[in-house]
Amino acid sequence: MARAIKSSRNGQSAWQRAGVAAAVARLWRADPAAATVMSLVASACEVELTDLLQRSRCAARIAAARQLAMYLANVKLGRTMTEIGQLFGRDRTTVSHACALIEDRREGEFELRIDAFEAAIDAALAEEGLFAGEATRVAG
Repeated sequence: MARAIKSSRNGQSAWQRAGVAAAVARLWRADPAAATVMSLVASACEVELTDLLQRSRCAARIAAARQLAMYLANVKLGRTMTEIGQLFGRDRTTVSHACALIEDRREGEFELRIDAFEAAIDAALAEEGLFAGEATRVAG
């Protein structure tokens, strides 16, 4: 009799979670600046870094955090839509849509939140000896 694979709270099996964890490890090696951005966003939005790299859409708050991370990777790190899509396991059009959504919301309190993220990214990259324009890019 086949043994059932135990699922997590979001319906993922153990092997799926392990695959996402491996993707996070590869991300830190391949593009530490992008990993830093994602980590800051995940922490501030109170989601797991691995949730940002899930293939499924997940909960709305996770999708919103992922969209914010995509936007910040574009504007702060200068990554192309294609590069960001590769980082997140998504198509460039998905990244473009995410960036447009965030850009449309940039006003009032949300604008201040984005400014705070940008300052935190600058500080974190400087602390790690990385600079947005010079940070390692994803190997294609």
